[in-house]
Amino acid sequence: MEKEYRCAIIGQHPMRFPWGFDEEDAKCRRMKLELAQCIMELRQCGVTEFQVACDPGVGLYAGEIVNITKQNDEAMRLVCVTPFEEQATKWTPQLRERYFDMLIKCTHMTAVSLHKQPDAQLKAYRTIIRQSDMVLAVYDPASARGDDTDKAVSYARELHRPMLMIHPDTLKTTYSCVEV
Repeated sequence: MEKEYRCAIIGQHPMRFPWGFDEEDAKCRRMKLELAQCIMELRQCGVTEFQVACDPGVGLYAGEIVNITKQNDEAMRLVCVTPFEEQATKWTPQLRERYFDMLIKCTHMTAVSLHKQPDAQLKAYRTIIRQSDMVLAVYDPASARGDDTDKAVSYARELHRPMLMIHPDTLKTTYSCVEV
């Protein structure tokens, strides 16, 4: 039996991107297309499981992409690790609906905590990174300011996880710590 590969998908908060939450913006659409392309390429390279920390923005976009793609690929799985059970309570109704739809369609779901904790999102990121063989990140290192995503990228580097990084503005894809 062939080894199954897992990929954690993380990204900066939507407000760090020029388009914010405006998913109709042309730059956001191109970024989501690049994200989908990377997911498809990773799948062709043998990645069968994708893990997200269920954050608004990249986590949600990636979860939706994987859920759509896995409809035609029985081996593909989506694992959702939520920071805490009621994380989407204060989200907009549209985001909440998409979030719950993603959770219903995922292969497996778990919560890091029952209740909100200050470091719950970081714990969710660390969980998916620890459980994965590599990381796909929509991330601009130049805009790092010490938040949970920045700490998660550092954690992935500490664990020597190969990283595929999509720059949100240029869409340039870079690879690091990749073993051949």
